[in-house]
Amino acid sequence: MKITIGAAMDKLSIVNIKIFFLENVKRDKNASDKEIADATKTNVLNSERNALIDYIDLTLNEIAEGKKQKLFGSNKSYGK
Repeated sequence: MKITIGAAMDKLSIVNIKIFFLENVKRDKNASDKEIADATKTNVLNSERNALIDYIDLTLNEIAEGKKQKLFGSNKSYGK
């Protein structure tokens, strides 16, 4: 399923925040072994992050080359 660039960027920001917090857990000297083990899912998140970046890049390139139309939302005229 294709998603909009905006939705992909939204997902990318969420993934980046999750990675940031998990990396903090891995660096915490007071973290338990279980907390550190749970925080190792950053590998999966990095894969998702890379896929989102690739999708955004590809979509923006298609728009720049004229292969894909820019989408700005609905064409409704509100208040008329």
